[in-house]
Parts: sequence; C-alpha cells; structure tokens
Amino acid sequence: MLLKILVIAAITAISISGCKKHSSEPQLDQEEVKTVAEYEAEAKKEITKENMAQELDKIEKELQQEINQKQ
Repeated sequence: MLLKILVIAAITAISISGCKKHSSEPQLDQEEVKTVAEYEAEAKKEITKENMAQELDKIEKELQQEINQKQ
C-alpha cells in the first residue's frame, strides 16, 4: 500500500514538473506586415509620371526573377 502511494506521488511529481513551460525559450521575430493603404501611400511617393516606365521595368524584372527561382 505504501509502495503504491509512493509510486503515485512520484509519477504526479514528475508529471507536474515536466509540464512547465519554460519562459526562456527564444522568441521568433515577428515580421511587420503592411496594409494596403501603406503600400499605396509608399507607391504614390516612389512612382511618378517621370519614372513610371522605369519602375514598371524594375517590378517586371523582380517578378521574373521570382518565377525563375521557383522553377
């Protein structure tokens, strides 16, 4: 009987100590996500009538590079 109580107490102690969550785990960096409005405001500042064709070429090249990397 005493042995059963000791075994149950030991199992309970091990279970409780094994379930603690360690707060010292490294935190993952969270990526900041822009809203559509933020992207539009940024684009309006960066893209003008004078550089519109150049910016379009730049975007097309970036897209083509991404497509080539996925293949």
